[in-house]
Amino acid sequence: MLKNIYDFLKNNAGIEMFMAVVLLVAVTAIACNMEKITEKENPKTTQNKSGKNAALQGKTVVIDPGHGGSDPGKVGVSGKLEKDLNLQIAFQLRNTLSAQGCEVVLTREEDRHLGEGEKFRKTADLNARCSVITEAAEKNPDAVMISIHQNSFESPKVKGAQCFYYHNSEKGRALAEAVQQQLNEKINVERAKKTKSNQNYYMLINSDCPGIIIECGFLSNPKEEADLSDETYQKRMAETIAEGIKAYYGE
Repeated sequence: MLKNIYDFLKNNAGIEMFMAVVLLVAVTAIACNMEKITEKENPKTTQNKSGKNAALQGKTVVIDPGHGGSDPGKVGVSGKLEKDLNLQIAFQLRNTLSAQGCEVVLTREEDRHLGEGEKFRKTADLNARCSVITEAAEKNPDAVMISIHQNSFESPKVKGAQCFYYHNSEKGRALAEAVQQQLNEKINVERAKKTKSNQNYYMLINSDCPGIIIECGFLSNPKEEADLSDETYQKRMAETIAEGIKAYYGE
């Protein structure tokens, strides 16, 4: 039967064109099937069809810009205030994470301290921040907390970004190491820093989800203070932190 069909096609004009069309259809079908097979073998993709990052879909990140209001935090060598830089970097981080499909909650979105009353009280402020974190963690048990801060030291030569985590939190340690690795690759290019455990930070002890404190740099270092005040650098810092969060979630 097949031989008869072949002889018929061979003896008819235009057989070359016909065979070319058949070959093209066959190759196209094979290519489509190979693409489907590849997708099945590699179901883990960086982005979904909406362009958002799959690792952050359905995740919640609480960003805590440290200090605020009458509590300026550290003061830089040229007068830059930690509370302002914390909020600026927090906004950049929020924008970066939100664009990737992550739900973001900020403990503060303006220059103010938290807690009841006009007079600043550190404990009331910290408790109010922890309440925001707890509420987010109750809604999404997979939530994490990132507290943004700036550092200072007596020597103007000291610099670099560093992550701190609560010493009894394995998830906190994993989050800190994931973010620190990115910071060392993209920010601390001259000298890497190690994560540090801590058992005294109020925010880490009383947060109901894995959390870290990121000291983004030293305001006592003139160059680093200038960098941290620059919007482009702040965006790079935020994108670097976001990469660490994505790594923590298993991208």
